[in-house]
Order: sequence, then structure tokens, then C-alpha cells
Amino acid sequence: MVQQLSLTAQVASPRIERLLLTLETLTGNICSPMHQHSVILKPRYPFTPEPIPGKFIQIESYRIRMNRIWEKGFPKEFLNKDEKENEADVFGESITKPNPNVNSSIWTLQLTDIPAGGKNSVLIQNIYETTIYQTDDVIGYLDELGYMHEAEFWTDGVRFYYGNVIIELSRLYIKADEMVIDPVEDSETSKLSLLDPTGTCHVKAYVNVGALNDLESAAIGIKQLESLKKELSEIVELHIPDRTAMDSRINSR
Repeated sequence: MVQQLSLTAQVASPRIERLLLTLETLTGNICSPMHQHSVILKPRYPFTPEPIPGKFIQIESYRIRMNRIWEKGFPKEFLNKDEKENEADVFGESITKPNPNVNSSIWTLQLTDIPAGGKNSVLIQNIYETTIYQTDDVIGYLDELGYMHEAEFWTDGVRFYYGNVIIELSRLYIKADEMVIDPVEDSETSKLSLLDPTGTCHVKAYVNVGALNDLESAAIGIKQLESLKKELSEIVELHIPDRTAMDSRINSR
């Protein structure tokens, strides 16, 4: 489990190049590519206790997020002025279709608490993770856990490291209706398209603190994020996202 401190922002497509150059100068490093396939799971049989007068029910059902590396089919370039050209051959392997790569991949299961409330300068959220290193049938494994597929998306982006701060710029892709058959691997892949056709980029800056009681590291992480926010203020406005939108509880929405 980690405690994650974060700030986020949205950057319009014409301003992404300037932000990338600024981050390269600020960090002294070129960015690392980031390609990820994510699946959102929901309980097959959600727990819905009957309300009892005068008694507070503390048991909640949560969604789970599963991540793996997006190994092939991602855009050739993260920053490409011709978005249509960049999307021409973008495809992904869906968890809902037969594909040996889906079962052989290493998956990370992630469960998150609702972010802490109050007047904080950064978002504070607890994240619990475990890893599936090997399984013959991912869908069967999830079924045994009592979970089922709800949605999936693919993330294409880049990552910078600035001290303890990790800075990610990314765009999300979702399935289009078109299917592609791979004759070599005898598997199906899905044609993908940008979730936001304008090419707007999501920015996330975060620090992971390894222990809940490590107040010193948390304080340092908050200061580093606040400092980064000031340094990038002329290009992008980092802010605290809506905590209710990050609530993974089943009955939250």
C-alpha cells in the first residue's frame, strides 16, 4: 500500500510541445514512453445491505482497476501534429476477446480509497496493489474473485522524473467498433480511437509515500508538488481534481 499525493491538469494539443520542452529543461532528462492497458472491474454480486435505523453500515463494495503493459499497437509518436496519421494503426488487445497475450501478461490489481477530504494543497489517496504474475485464464481468475469486466481503456503517454515527483502526460484511447484479426497469432484486436478527439492531454504529477505514518516524507512530497506547481504556472495550472470523481465505491455514482 502507498499513500499517493498528486496534482492534475489538462493541456490543449497546441501547448503540449511547449510543456514537453519545459519539462525536459526542468528535469534535465528526456521523457520515458508510457503505454498501458487498463481494465475496470466491478463486483459480480455487489453487497447491498439493508439499512438499519440507528446503525451505520461500514462495509462497501469497490471497483478494481487492472493494469498491464500495452505491448503493441500504440501510436508511433506521442506528439504528432497530424492526429489522424497518428491514429491510423492504433489497436489494442481487449480482455473481452480471445487473445493469448492477455493471459500471459503480468497484471497489477489496484484498489483505491476515496481521497482525503479537508483543506489540503494536494490530493491525498491510499492505493492498495497486488500483482498477478501468471494465470492461464484471466477472465476465469476474475470470476473466482467475484469480479467482472465493466470498461477498459488504453493509455499512451510519456513520463518524467523530477526528484521524488513523477510527472505523466497522457491521452486515453477506447475501442472503436472495428475488429482486426491477427493471422499469425490467431487472435482478435480492436481498432482504437482517442477518447477526446481534440487531442487534449492529461497531466498528473504525483509522489508515492511508502507508509501512512511517514509524515516527514509526506510533508516533503507536498512541498515538492507545490514547488512544481509554481514552476509550471505559466504553462499549465496544476490543481486538485474533484475527489468525488475518484471515488471507486460502487454506490458512489
